[in-house]
Amino acid sequence: MSYDPARFASVSVVDTCAIWNMLSSLRINQAAIQAKLHFCVTPVVLYECLQKPRSNITTEQQTLMTRLRNERAAGRFPVQECSLDDLLAISSKAPGRLSSGELSCIATAYRIRSIAVMTDEKLARNYARDRLGLQVETTPRLYGYLHYHLHLGGADHDEVIKEHERFERRPLTPFFNQTFHEAMRCRLMANTVSIVASHSSSQG
Repeated sequence: MSYDPARFASVSVVDTCAIWNMLSSLRINQAAIQAKLHFCVTPVVLYECLQKPRSNITTEQQTLMTRLRNERAAGRFPVQECSLDDLLAISSKAPGRLSSGELSCIATAYRIRSIAVMTDEKLARNYARDRLGLQVETTPRLYGYLHYHLHLGGADHDEVIKEHERFERRPLTPFFNQTFHEAMRCRLMANTVSIVASHSSSQG
């Protein structure tokens, strides 16, 4: 894979889909807190998550909404304002299929520049990264990072997948598997290099 599981943005502005994917697994969310990673939302994303009228709310959706409310009550997922001017500037150049929440996250990161956009939507990722040069993160990338730095253990993998698939109609299971195995491969390589370097130093 063409990414480094040792690295992840310290602060990301997160769109609606990525919030639900992250909160679908209590293990991922708690590991991200342990790793001292910070996530914020725009007013548009908060509206999409908690305030937008819904004709039918499933038990799973209600659970995720409760988790987000609890996280916010604990001081996580604070709101980062997105100005109308910034939103209009980004919207005028963006593909028409991007949602308002995705656009607001991209506009916020484009203005601040020191934070990443976190989205699991391919079109939004490509636009933010390739057209605007923004740092882009995803839930699977987060998952690989947490494994690489041992905030999650190998024994957590099956349970995370099980948790996640309970909530998502289109689960990210193949991508979680990819980033998990890449994190394990990179850790093995890093440990091997460290052992060889230590042996060479002792021989010298």
